[in-house]
Amino acid sequence: MGNIGRFLTAMVTPYTNDGEVDYTGARALARTLVEAGNDGVVVTGTTGESPLLNNDEKYRLWEEVKDELQESATVIAGAGTNDTSHSIELAKLAENAGVDAILAVTPYYLRPPQDGIILHFKKIAEASTLPVIVYNVPSRTGTNLTTETLVQLANTPNIIGNKEANGDLHSTAELMELAPSFKIWSGNDNDNFHLWCMGAWGAISVTGHIVAKQQKEMLEKVLSGDINGAATIHRRLVPLTNACFEYGNPTTIRGIMRYLGKPIGEPRLPILEPPKEKIEKVLIEIKKHELDSSYGSE
Repeated sequence: MGNIGRFLTAMVTPYTNDGEVDYTGARALARTLVEAGNDGVVVTGTTGESPLLNNDEKYRLWEEVKDELQESATVIAGAGTNDTSHSIELAKLAENAGVDAILAVTPYYLRPPQDGIILHFKKIAEASTLPVIVYNVPSRTGTNLTTETLVQLANTPNIIGNKEANGDLHSTAELMELAPSFKIWSGNDNDNFHLWCMGAWGAISVTGHIVAKQQKEMLEKVLSGDINGAATIHRRLVPLTNACFEYGNPTTIRGIMRYLGKPIGEPRLPILEPPKEKIEKVLIEIKKHELDSSYGSE
């Protein structure tokens, strides 16, 4: 397994004015995110509206973005669903598209038992030679992966880590003790600092769309032992992070990016961007911060 990358952004999916996927725009956005400091991108994750994309759209997005970035950055395919057979199909497509790894979310809505979840992830891992990162986000899926489940998955070939978004630092600390080689990517931007100080590998971010440079600097300070310097950055970014999730995700970040001038198009239903007056209130906070150079600041 190569270096999957520590700091990555789960990028939005750009659309054309008629609602089709904008593949040229996706290539450009991925390049912009990497130039801003991201080690790579997750394509067709939650922020990329994965449930609203069909298999052909996902495959082409993976293929186009990997072709754009080549070996300069990591491309991870959001290839998990709540249907094991469909997830296996997507895992095989992701490998054919040439991406570097798969992100597979806990099966949602059906709320299967932990044993069923373990088998689900094992079947995905067996379907491809690509490294698999599981994604624990109980606020969306309705089910939390227990520490015992994650330890079992950590001992499964091809499953290399967990994008952790359950907000429970205690359980993550326990997992790190029990499975020290299992990589943890923070899945909540406000948890990045805390998890990195505990020894987490990295983060899969939303705010990396606009402040990747500062997030990466915070990570580098933690790795070098400058905890006070990292904490200063974290405290400064908390209000910005809160603003980026004011109206949920991907709703808010899409609205922010559009009003900052990024041509990503309108989202697909049932996602809606907040009304202009609400986004303008969010931008009051956003514009207090130094954004990545491709956006500028006021």
